[in-house]
Amino acid sequence: MQNARIFLTDYASYNNGTQFEFGHWVDLSDFSDASELMDYISEHFKQADEKSPLDEFGSTREEIMITDFEGFPKDFYSESMGEDDFENLYSFFEKCEACPYDYEVIEAFANLGNYDIEDVDKFFDALEESYQGEYSSDADFAQELAEELGYTNEKVFWPYTHIDWEWAARDLMIDYYESNGHYFRAI
Repeated sequence: MQNARIFLTDYASYNNGTQFEFGHWVDLSDFSDASELMDYISEHFKQADEKSPLDEFGSTREEIMITDFEGFPKDFYSESMGEDDFENLYSFFEKCEACPYDYEVIEAFANLGNYDIEDVDKFFDALEESYQGEYSSDADFAQELAEELGYTNEKVFWPYTHIDWEWAARDLMIDYYESNGHYFRAI
């Protein structure tokens, strides 16, 4: 959850042209869970209504508008995030802390968009089952996998030592995905 932030404002202020008067960045690590964050948002909107009512008809700030975010995968973001969305996000943060992989790997997997992040447990199970490692190219990945599986033999000479790893990688990548240098098996 390190550096996870949202830019908080509300739709009523946006429609009134004053969304930046009380809009601000909120560091999600300042809150232990979604409920605490929602309490903060409600209190923030209440204080904003007291300091600067929107109009003479008594409109209140109640609809959350998140106009930007940092520090978590884009699939968790929605302009109108609510408590359920934040609960899912905080669950994601908890799983990230317990996950044996660096955040870079988790983010690369999320950016593939192949797995539903709504079910955080299923997402992390799929990550653990499919992650293959980090490689500089598809060809390097293909060669490493072939060696791990014992498909290459150091005692064999030409022509078997002249494998076109780029071509082999193209065939192999039918069953794998790459994201930011990280490789995942399609499951």
